[in-house]
Amino acid sequence: MTEEEVACWGKTRFPYRRPAKWTSSRIRRTGGPNLRPYPCRYCGYWHLGHRLGHATYLRRSHNGPIPLQEYL
Repeated sequence: MTEEEVACWGKTRFPYRRPAKWTSSRIRRTGGPNLRPYPCRYCGYWHLGHRLGHATYLRRSHNGPIPLQEYL
C-alpha cells in the first residue's frame, strides 16, 4: 500500500472546506470528537482529523490503530 493510499484510505473526501467544516461541527454537536477539516496533500480533497491534543488513536500498528490510553 502506498503512502497516498494509507493517508486517504477509509476517509471521507470533501471537495471543499465548507462542507467538511459543517460536517465536523455537526459531529461535535452530537457528542462526537473534536475534528477539524484539513486539505489532503495527496488527493487534493478535504478530510477530517482530530484537533491537536484530541486524538484517541495512534497509527502505529499493522493490526489496526492503537488506542491512545494503551500507548501512554
